[in-house]
Amino acid sequence: MVDFSDLLILMVVVWTAGKIFRMLNLPVIFGELIGGIIVGPTILGLVPADSEIIHIIAEFGIFFLMLHTGLETDHEKLLKSGKKSILIAILGALTPLLIVYLIAIQFGHDPFTAFFIGTAISISAISITARMFKDYKILNTSVAHLSITAGIINDILGLILFSIALNIAETGAIDWGGLGLLLVGMALFFTVVIYGGSKLSPYMDRIIRFNNKGFTLTLIIALLMGLIAEAIGLHMIIGAFLAGLFIREEVLDERVFKKIEDRIYGLSYSFFAPIFFASLAFDLDFSIFKQMPFFLITILIAGIGGKFLGSFVASRLMKLDPKKSTAIGLAMNNRGALALVIVSVGLKEGIVSPDIFSVLIFILLSSTLFAILAFKPMVKQLKVE
Repeated sequence: MVDFSDLLILMVVVWTAGKIFRMLNLPVIFGELIGGIIVGPTILGLVPADSEIIHIIAEFGIFFLMLHTGLETDHEKLLKSGKKSILIAILGALTPLLIVYLIAIQFGHDPFTAFFIGTAISISAISITARMFKDYKILNTSVAHLSITAGIINDILGLILFSIALNIAETGAIDWGGLGLLLVGMALFFTVVIYGGSKLSPYMDRIIRFNNKGFTLTLIIALLMGLIAEAIGLHMIIGAFLAGLFIREEVLDERVFKKIEDRIYGLSYSFFAPIFFASLAFDLDFSIFKQMPFFLITILIAGIGGKFLGSFVASRLMKLDPKKSTAIGLAMNNRGALALVIVSVGLKEGIVSPDIFSVLIFILLSSTLFAILAFKPMVKQLKVE
């Protein structure tokens, strides 16, 4: 019989830590990771790192997180994104990637690892950014609209870069022909999902109305797209993300979509995701603070500075004033679930070592905390927009 004691201990601690961080108006992810540190091998050792049930649920956490990320991605905004959002997304992603890549090379890391480190740090967090704007009551400002739309494009770009990194890691070298085929396959996959989905919408709506199994059908589509993604050389998380884009509000009746989204959200952020985030702490190696403090601090500054610089410059090129450009540069420094998922997959696939994994987790959390605290003084100015 399966021993559920590990799961019970982790759930209680994660729930408590999440409550505390919510009261502090900080991302709950922080509390969940700290909960994992407390009960995991690092401190109390109440939950072993090799717990089978925790491992299985964490894998489901990755899958459901990506599915929900796709559901909450507004593909209409994605298709109608103006030059401002696109340029902010591209420069906001490529600038930190390039700077971090060059620094990692200088510290002696191989090009594949350096590219993956840069990729992980280049990704922004839509959900945390949107929540920050909502909490500060400036969700309907131009800064919020531009930052969130740029974040959506940034996510897509991040997944593309992640797929490239994964492909290079698997082949052990840059195979330009194989890389070209991968990008073509990915482009076709995205195109079929975004445009083809609308053609199938009447049939999907009829099927769901006929047997009232919208949630089950969503899971089937997500699993199918995950398998298709793997078949064309991508990771399953790409398929889960695209399934979320496919099952969208425009395809289904609004009430049906709401029920599906609520259930996916509940499973993701109330059960599977907290266990996944907490389990990340099991692999953290705190010796990095002694073994590679200069690398950690340098990459942290480069990640935050590069993200801010790229987003700020793009905003100024699009004729935004310095105040709004600064706000966007800070907001784009939020990192969250997608980056953590990619870092976790990188560790499992052997792209990064445990010490680099630990460095990345620390940087992702630190940059988010920086973004939230640094953004607060600008709120009053943005409200007068």
